[in-house]
Amino acid sequence: MKKRGLSAVVTTLIIILLTIVALGIIWVVVKNILDKGSDEITLTGLTLDLEITKVVVDETFVNVTVKRNPGDGNLVGINFVFSDGDNSVVVRRDTTLAELGVQTFSFIQLQLAVGEITSISIAPIFETSSGKETIGEVKDTTTSSSGDLGTGDTGYTGPPGGEETCSPACLFPEECIGGVCVTECVPELTCITEGFDCETFIDDCSDPVDCGTCEGTDICTSNICVPDDCVPLSDELICSEFNCGIINNASTCGLDVNCSVVAGGTCVEQHPGEPNWECVDNICIQGTYVEGGLIDNVWPPGAGIYFDDDALTKIDNLYYGYPVAFSGYDSECYLIVGYSYDEAVYANVIIEMFLQEPLVDLQAGDSYEIWDQINECTNALPVGD
Repeated sequence: MKKRGLSAVVTTLIIILLTIVALGIIWVVVKNILDKGSDEITLTGLTLDLEITKVVVDETFVNVTVKRNPGDGNLVGINFVFSDGDNSVVVRRDTTLAELGVQTFSFIQLQLAVGEITSISIAPIFETSSGKETIGEVKDTTTSSSGDLGTGDTGYTGPPGGEETCSPACLFPEECIGGVCVTECVPELTCITEGFDCETFIDDCSDPVDCGTCEGTDICTSNICVPDDCVPLSDELICSEFNCGIINNASTCGLDVNCSVVAGGTCVEQHPGEPNWECVDNICIQGTYVEGGLIDNVWPPGAGIYFDDDALTKIDNLYYGYPVAFSGYDSECYLIVGYSYDEAVYANVIIEMFLQEPLVDLQAGDSYEIWDQINECTNALPVGD
């Protein structure tokens, strides 16, 4: 009897010890899970609050004004979600907007790659105590069934608190406006480049330019100072070195002479059946694309939005905003909205196109041409001719 009683006690003790060990193992597992997710279990996602206070849309930009309401949290960025009802795109903008601060973010409509925008949502991106970035829940959404989210003057007056920056840096003659690179008008027409020496003319930025006055008895004719008894040379002699466009200088006595007429027609008429001839500095030249070749890969399969070619120049953002044309798509050129190269990520340049509808037939082996200007690209269609 004593042995059986002792055995029962030992058995009970063993069961208790095993239970304690099991509970210890369970606690270790649970603690590791809790430690691992401690960064994600934070009040920041609840207390950090953002609000859309204004949206203004014009022909080029979508401007979204955001206010940060009271609430703790280390804000490092905002995700903007643009939707046309069927498609949506997420665009991140880095910001350290402080509590009660207000900031306007500008986006180029073509870069958003969605149709008529019917809703815009914002979600904060914050940094936890361990330095990990976390995306919070959507804090505010503005909608419109008609797509009219505030059409009118952008009202953008520049970044609060100092100079704005763009990443990557803007290439001349672009300037950074609202965090995006926008082409600034730089006049190419001047009194000197046009050979003008009197009166006022309008340059290619729509600004008036005063070229001065003539001396003595000279008279100003079409911005050219000529003797009051000037006799122009013959049209054939004036156009002996040129074959297109208007000549207006001292030898014409300030009168317009059309060298296209003297040469027998426009550059296109002088070169029938040949694509992309144009008049540059009164000489007919045939435009050529800046890069071209055969596509290596297309993504996603069956709906071409991205393509690459190992022969493309490996400079990030090089042909951003340029038009591109493809064999098999004879009637249209497409805008390049992404020209990305990072050798640490992928060996080739990746090109992204702005498309209303995917190029479903685009495939590896198709020819492509990247042009400097949209008119040059369309004039050269179809590709390969």
